[in-house]
Amino acid sequence: PRTLPLPQALSNMRASVIAAAALSALGVADAFALQPRLPTPPCRLSLQPSSSAAPLSRSLAMSQHGGNDAASTSRRDILAAASAAVALAVLPGAADAFDNRSAPKGRDPPTPGAPKKGVGKGLPKEGETLTFCSGAPNCFSPAFNSEEDPDHYYPPWKTTKSKEDAMADLLAAVEAYPPGQKGIDAGGWKVEKKESGYLWVQYESAKRGYKDDLELAIVKDGEVQVRSSSRIGYLDFQVNAKRLNWFVERLSQDPAWTCTKLTSDLYPRYFYENPEPTQLK
Repeated sequence: PRTLPLPQALSNMRASVIAAAALSALGVADAFALQPRLPTPPCRLSLQPSSSAAPLSRSLAMSQHGGNDAASTSRRDILAAASAAVALAVLPGAADAFDNRSAPKGRDPPTPGAPKKGVGKGLPKEGETLTFCSGAPNCFSPAFNSEEDPDHYYPPWKTTKSKEDAMADLLAAVEAYPPGQKGIDAGGWKVEKKESGYLWVQYESAKRGYKDDLELAIVKDGEVQVRSSSRIGYLDFQVNAKRLNWFVERLSQDPAWTCTKLTSDLYPRYFYENPEPTQLK
């Protein structure tokens, strides 16, 4: 049997739930049960202007022939309401968009992908790190070290501040991040999880709805583990580096912070395989 991609399966599931809710709201949960056919008076569906709404709004008025003013709901009307709910659910609309996006969505359905295994679990245990990167040049992580994984290892940020003050600085930086800076993350961002000493933030591209994940973890006083990665694809065209460097520049304005900027000298493979879009022919 054919297996649906996860985003499509979730979209279909959401459509079913909304359709069921629409039917339940109409009070006709058993509308599709097998029942004997009984003669029913014909119904007429008309659009009439609503006196209490704007000129372009319309209200549905149901009236029966023969002078009976009681509303009659047929199975066809139920199907129409359910179909409308399903249509709204499956359309790639604003329901999945971040409120702080700086650019409109593209025409294609979003392709967010799923977080990598281990992302979003929260603060690592003592002696452990945030999860490692795969082999693709679209991720930076504190796992391993510069000798074991020079292409992906990113050293922790250092600070002389207390854990509480450092967390406040990190949260302030996250909330100040401008969607669209340097042409990235124009789809906005959202704090997915916030715990003591831990932040998980999701970022989205504008046109295709690609999502990236940023994790910040204060595993001990004076040290912040940082992980930034793309969910799908092989290259990221410097998106993760631009995102991390924005935070580096902001935090480094405070002498209490020491953060490593990502450069082509430190990560030659990453910058070689990830030319900026303007450099592509």
